[in-house]
Amino acid sequence: MVVFNLGWFRNIGSRLPAKEAALRYPYEQLNSREKALYGVLCSGIENYDETIRLPGIYRKDEYERVYLLLSMQEPQLFYLSNMYETADAMTDVNMIYSVQKDQIPIMRAQMEQAADRILKAAESASGEMQRLAIIHDEIANNCEYGDDSFQSEAYGCLVNGKAKCEGYSKALLYVARRGGINIRTVPGTIRNGENHVWNIAEIGGQYYNIDITWDDDESYRGNTAHVCFGVPDAEFGDHRADVSYYQPPACTDNTQNYYQMNGLVITRAADLELQVQQWPWSPSLLEFRLDSEAVYKDVTKTISSSNTVRDAVKLVSGAASYRAMMDENRMVLVILPS
Repeated sequence: MVVFNLGWFRNIGSRLPAKEAALRYPYEQLNSREKALYGVLCSGIENYDETIRLPGIYRKDEYERVYLLLSMQEPQLFYLSNMYETADAMTDVNMIYSVQKDQIPIMRAQMEQAADRILKAAESASGEMQRLAIIHDEIANNCEYGDDSFQSEAYGCLVNGKAKCEGYSKALLYVARRGGINIRTVPGTIRNGENHVWNIAEIGGQYYNIDITWDDDESYRGNTAHVCFGVPDAEFGDHRADVSYYQPPACTDNTQNYYQMNGLVITRAADLELQVQQWPWSPSLLEFRLDSEAVYKDVTKTISSSNTVRDAVKLVSGAASYRAMMDENRMVLVILPS
């Protein structure tokens, strides 16, 4: 198990150490002034300083951008309040915290224990993307979408077991980064204009979209799907990043998509029955990627007009019927026996 110490903020001056900077794509996009501010804020917040002297004079918009980026990309600083101080010209700042100082070590230990348990479960993975998939599943299996006093923080997801999208994505960031995986959160909006947060991970020099919140949707009846795991931008058009924080990297590769990795790609509708019969894991949820639009359409027809899939589902699960969920954007079929 690879675990990095997240206490590096203490007494580091105004720049992040190279090892930590390398795991922070958004930080690397900042200019030298912004990097200095980021480092000083991180160090001061880590030390629970009530007032932080800034490394220069900063405009309100400069400070606000760096502060909001930091609050999104540093999930170990879960005790920051969602309120913050600004001024037209800033040389120091009074910090606002949501947790008493004497509670921080206890809560940090709880987060670290939860993360290390997940990383332990992922030790057997054959590669970095498989390890990330296990981390994704462990987080989703132990959290549900809902209200919590820390719903927008990794703490709420990992310790209290309840979070909203920001909390889910910060939890994935916290655990994966603790295991040495280069990952970041991406704030933005989804198709209906609603605010949303997801992740982008770098694996083998390529970037992949991951939306753990959507993969833990209640429609999956407590199961975890992988519809939004390892997805290229071409299939992620219902997510739009807010580039006012930073410019996320382009995700163009599909070779380490979950279904590609696990041999769950249907190239002919006629193969679906056999693929269902050969399902290797728990039959409470079966999922497949369809290789093309033509296959997607053929599978849709097969499901609506033939009993062969129903019989195959009954064979592996014992269920007399099933619910089929089709994701057209990512051309994925999810089967829920019932």
